[in-house]
Amino acid sequence: MKAIVYDFSIPKYVAAKGLGRYIPSLYYGKPSALKLKEVDTPTLPGPRWIKVKPILSGICGTDMGAIFYKSSPSLTPFTSFPSILGHEVVGIVTATGPAVTRVKPGDRIAIDPFISCAVRGIAEPCPACQAGLHCLCRHSGSSNGLSPGMIMGFCRDLPGAWAEAFVAHESMAISVPDDLPDRLAVLIEPLSVGLHAVLRRPPQAGERVLVIGGGMMAFAVIAALHLLDIPCQITHYCRRTFQKKMSRQLGTDKVVQNKKELEEDLLTIPSTGKYQPLIGPSVYTGGYDVVYDCVGTRQTLHDAVHVARDRGQIVLVGAAGKIPPLDWTFVWAKELSIHGSLGYGKEKWQGEELSTHDLLIRLLLQHPGYPLEDLVTHEFPLEEYQEAIKANADRGSYQSIKTVFRI
Repeated sequence: MKAIVYDFSIPKYVAAKGLGRYIPSLYYGKPSALKLKEVDTPTLPGPRWIKVKPILSGICGTDMGAIFYKSSPSLTPFTSFPSILGHEVVGIVTATGPAVTRVKPGDRIAIDPFISCAVRGIAEPCPACQAGLHCLCRHSGSSNGLSPGMIMGFCRDLPGAWAEAFVAHESMAISVPDDLPDRLAVLIEPLSVGLHAVLRRPPQAGERVLVIGGGMMAFAVIAALHLLDIPCQITHYCRRTFQKKMSRQLGTDKVVQNKKELEEDLLTIPSTGKYQPLIGPSVYTGGYDVVYDCVGTRQTLHDAVHVARDRGQIVLVGAAGKIPPLDWTFVWAKELSIHGSLGYGKEKWQGEELSTHDLLIRLLLQHPGYPLEDLVTHEFPLEEYQEAIKANADRGSYQSIKTVFRI
């Protein structure tokens, strides 16, 4: 079968980091770690496993971080290669092991790609998995049952969905209702990330919220705020006009595209003031109640810290890694709270405890017509994977938000 294989090596890493800005093909072309290959069709590795034919498979920021070597080296103990990338997927079950009870051949499913204790076959779950937070599984760096890996596609023993077929443990299957079309179902995984991030610190009624970023994670957070029907005021800080258009389509109250517009909106918040230090940019008292940073760069973290109000909340949704010198003065001077957010798990909402995925699907069905399918801006066959990667790397030229493979 055809599959896009990622095979990391130190020589390829050194070449790309040294010359990639001049020769982009070192990241995703023939000399790179990424190749379309003929590989063996997977077989079921155990009685509780299923085989799936992908319909649509998304390209995620995590995939791009690996391809462009932007992920922090601190996460390398929790990956193993070579592997087939791709963990955002909707597909059809084609075969099941004899002990599978949750799905059957012909079912349409999405996938929860995090590798839990159950997936590894560990009889006694770790504390994180017991708490329903399998994205924090304490065995992700071990070779217990499978090679190291946090998610499908980043584990050599659990290849992903950029292929004509893949296998998964039945606990990873998310049944997709008939009312959700494929272009919405393929977004279940990233939308669940956004929903979990909002539930890490949900805004209270009437609070002012800032969402930073123009990629899928920012739109997933905006969607979660809308789907949860939280009566807050949302400002979205993104750079490009096509992102602004999508943001307004999803129901944000205000979109700002530069520092001047951000400051103007900030100063409309009651009791917010602007001051000029002896050197450096302006600083503020007051500000937004909750800030969701969906990028995770030095600049966006700087912005988040500076525009959050005293005792405000910052949720890090973007995959922040190593950050060059950053002024953290206002973390303590405003007594800010900073929350990290990874994946999804068990949530508490309106007195009920349920999985992020189940809550998301319920909310999607309660909001028919909400235009989330429009977030899928590009489809490519596997054979055009280099063009698909370029569409993600150059969002401005392609006007891309979510790019998927149609298989």
